[in-house]
Amino acid sequence: MTATSAGEAPDNFDVLFDTASTGTAWWVRHRDGRRNLLPVGRWLGGEHADADDRAVDETLLALCRGRTIDLACGPGRLVEELRRRGVSAMGVDTSPAAVALVRERGAKAELADIFDIVPHEGHWDTVLLVDGNIGIGGDPGRVIGRAHDIACESGTVHVEVAAPGTGFVAERLRIESDETAGPWYDWARIDADTLAPLAAARGLVPVGVTAIAGRHFAHFVKPPYSSAPETSE
Repeated sequence: MTATSAGEAPDNFDVLFDTASTGTAWWVRHRDGRRNLLPVGRWLGGEHADADDRAVDETLLALCRGRTIDLACGPGRLVEELRRRGVSAMGVDTSPAAVALVRERGAKAELADIFDIVPHEGHWDTVLLVDGNIGIGGDPGRVIGRAHDIACESGTVHVEVAAPGTGFVAERLRIESDETAGPWYDWARIDADTLAPLAAARGLVPVGVTAIAGRHFAHFVKPPYSSAPETSE
């Protein structure tokens, strides 16, 4: 989970990313009062992440072929590592603080809302939606549709999804620390089986699911236009 779409006033995400390396604890609050510690160390990566998180990242990095874009990239751990490996990669995020962190790492990032046109739209070989970002705006169908549009023909889309059996869960959440609390925003969780027909309706072909260290990823391909099914008027 990183910044939401531009209309959601993600001020606290900027504060979170500004304080990310200081060890400040951040939580996500649910409407029923529950709160869960946010995995800020995972988002930062490197020495801040645990062994399981690093193993998951290695699996994801191995899937990235050609020009790669990380949607709602946060501090940009994946973009930075791809750059180190010689892969052309860019992150986009609505948080200026997150984008600044990516650039400080020597990687490329742009301040952009995934629901707007992103740089080189339709020309990315690999599209990443990790850390639950399929739930941005509470509308996974819209998010996966944008991933389709951003990918090139024969491009791949890798999406972190909820555990099997979750189905679809729409939520109102906010992030908070001991000093501050942000505005409520729309979010969603969705499992691979529930996401698959939404993705197919938007032109993506499901090609598999990966489970590693308790996390789950659904994989899709955008077929060449010549192989897309014909529609009758």
